Amino acid sequence: MDVMTVTLNPSLDREIIVEDFKCGQMFRISNPSNAVMEPGGKGVNVSKMLSKLGIENMALGFLGGFIGRVFLEKLLEDRNITANFIFVEEETRENIAILDLKNHTITQINSSGPRLQEIDIEHFIQRYENSLSLVEHVLISGSVPPNTPKDIYSKLVSMAKRRGITTYMESNGEHFNEAVEKACPAVVRVDLRKEKKYFDRNLKDMEDYIYAAEDIIKHGAKLSVLSYHVEGDVIATNEGVWLFKVNETIDRSHLFGVGDSFMTGIIYHILKNGYNYLEAAKFGMATAIAKVHHVEKYIENIEEINKYFNYFEVKKVK
Repeated sequence: MDVMTVTLNPSLDREIIVEDFKCGQMFRISNPSNAVMEPGGKGVNVSKMLSKLGIENMALGFLGGFIGRVFLEKLLEDRNITANFIFVEEETRENIAILDLKNHTITQINSSGPRLQEIDIEHFIQRYENSLSLVEHVLISGSVPPNTPKDIYSKLVSMAKRRGITTYMESNGEHFNEAVEKACPAVVRVDLRKEKKYFDRNLKDMEDYIYAAEDIIKHGAKLSVLSYHVEGDVIATNEGVWLFKVNETIDRSHLFGVGDSFMTGIIYHILKNGYNYLEAAKFGMATAIAKVHHVEKYIENIEEINKYFNYFEVKKVK
């Protein structure tokens, strides 16, 4: 087992397809395939996609209550994923995504997650430390539950780096900022879904995105990724900054989980081909485009990913 994903705030995700969705109305789901319930959270999504590509991995995080038990039961159906969660008193969060394929929109309702006790965090740190000896790659991804110390990501990344483990992170907010400043992972993807912001800087034009991408590299990352509008990504390595631009119109209703698929592709490429970070980013982009061609959060196989390398252009911008 080479990979461990850490999702401190996992969720039971409900994805509901409703055509012509409008607030304040009642809708009936007549087709069962239009209402899916599955374990989620950014790291868990990557675990599931890596599993689909044949990569055994371990998933860590916190679970609680009835929703946590349902989550675990569903996750254990995947034989490639070893579930290694700490159980807490309060309920795991539940997230709802309403996908309107007619109007190409996603409406998301996300809860905040369980409040953790100090003893919960201590147990998790111990479990995490013991698990590090089993893996060579660690992804730390997503939001954190309420009252989680803001240095939690920094601490987890530092523990992994001390063992020579390759570290990956996708997130934003205080805990993300702390990790970038004090223990920057090798691969960093900024989660810009909630707000287009890097630390205190609003991301408006290309110069802002280039600044953020380069700043992450200056802090010690080997690869940084920022989604640029809907149909592109700004990529930086020690060799420069690039814009990956998709050659087709993206259906916004298919964007659910696209960031996780990008990170999945990066990890998979590094596992199989070594540490060429620009090439890993290209494979991540092809993986993300492959996901966009599904409503669901999954990727078929490597052959499907390889079909999409001609769907985007790579332009050096600095």
